[in-house]
Amino acid sequence: MARLATRAPEVVPLSTAERRLAAWLRFFAAIFAAGAVIFFVRPEGTVADLDRIGLLLGLAPLPPTGGPVAANFWLTLAVANMATIAACAGLAAADVRRRRPLVYPLVVSKITSSGTGLLLFAGGVHAFPYLVVPLVDLPIAVVLVAGLRAARPREP
Repeated sequence: MARLATRAPEVVPLSTAERRLAAWLRFFAAIFAAGAVIFFVRPEGTVADLDRIGLLLGLAPLPPTGGPVAANFWLTLAVANMATIAACAGLAAADVRRRRPLVYPLVVSKITSSGTGLLLFAGGVHAFPYLVVPLVDLPIAVVLVAGLRAARPREP
């Protein structure tokens, strides 16, 4: 019996830039998944720790919140954002070629949070927790944009 010749698609190994981007994405997925859990379990403790560091640097602490309802509202959104970032990063790392678009929401999130943190820090209380956001998130956005640029899809 004659057998039809079939060609399996050629598998092109990941480039160094693609492997590096995938490694960064796995790292960020793990960090943000852990951060979501830690922040959910001890939000007040996390902010208090940041305030203590800020006081050592001569910065003001965050003003007290109006009550747990407002704080819990923002807590749910912050934890959801961290979980979404972790999921996008993890899924993109699994296949950086086909799931590349999942990295774009991470960049948007990190740039948005950096801008918001800078505005809150500059526009009122110079509290370290506000400054930590751009100090952490802006480098993440820069690393991801650089990784995306370096791992550009190859032209056929």
